[in-house]
Amino acid sequence: WNSVIEKCEKKLAKWKSQYLSKGGRLTLINSVLDALPTYMMSLFPIPPGRNFLWQGNKEKKSFHLVKWEEVMTSKENGGLGIKNLKLQSKALSMMWLWKYANNNQMLWREVIGAKYEKEDNWITKEVTTPYGVSLWRSIRSLWNEVKSNSKAKVMDGNKTTCWKDIWHEKGNMEDLFPDIYNLIMFQQSTIADLWSPQGWNFIFRRNLNDWEIVRVAEFLNTVNTFTGLQPGDDKLWWTGDDKGVFKVNKSYKLMDQTDSAQVGLGSKYGRAESLTKSPILSGQWLRKQSLHRTML
Repeated sequence: WNSVIEKCEKKLAKWKSQYLSKGGRLTLINSVLDALPTYMMSLFPIPPGRNFLWQGNKEKKSFHLVKWEEVMTSKENGGLGIKNLKLQSKALSMMWLWKYANNNQMLWREVIGAKYEKEDNWITKEVTTPYGVSLWRSIRSLWNEVKSNSKAKVMDGNKTTCWKDIWHEKGNMEDLFPDIYNLIMFQQSTIADLWSPQGWNFIFRRNLNDWEIVRVAEFLNTVNTFTGLQPGDDKLWWTGDDKGVFKVNKSYKLMDQTDSAQVGLGSKYGRAESLTKSPILSGQWLRKQSLHRTML
């Protein structure tokens, strides 16, 4: 990141902070952040910094007026909307996991899969070795967040496991029917392994007891809502998008909403969106928040 940091330091030179208002600094910061190379951010964590916003002149010492988390909070949630580089880098890295899960023919996917082996049909095993794998290890560590916001769209059924993946509208079958799961053989079987036009083919470990038959019937009624296999590869469906496609900006907003606290702008300045058009109000907001904390 050294070359990128040097360019940012030139654009955010210290002398500029001495002559720009805080509203002007916010505008310049957002402009510089929008120009950052997204490809590098998708692979390597970016070192954050916040000095430029708070720098004063040589005669006057500057202070951090409010928590940085509030400055990074979206305008809709009452902040100033400076991009959270940690979340942006995270969302870009998650895009690689989405591509790995959904693009079977990519050469880089075959290389990664051969090196780290498959955990299931969607992703490699978690990387645990301490050397030589820092790039994929950091990306792979985000898989649980990708999977928790996705569901499987079943096509030919060859990638989606019946019990482990979320393919039914009610949720994961292992979680919905843990008692039946413990009775079933071949728990890693895919939909294609178990389903045919004639029905499902579940094999139990033993004969069922009378009280278990009711639960099995409930389970079968649930899975029988499946309408059948179709041509094409199974896909991960991103639940944060109407079309099921992973998008970095929507992923960022989803994580930002989760991480951000409602900090409030006050009725004096009207709607939060007005800050976009008025850097002056942004500077006034910072001073107001600082004075409010001082009085408290």
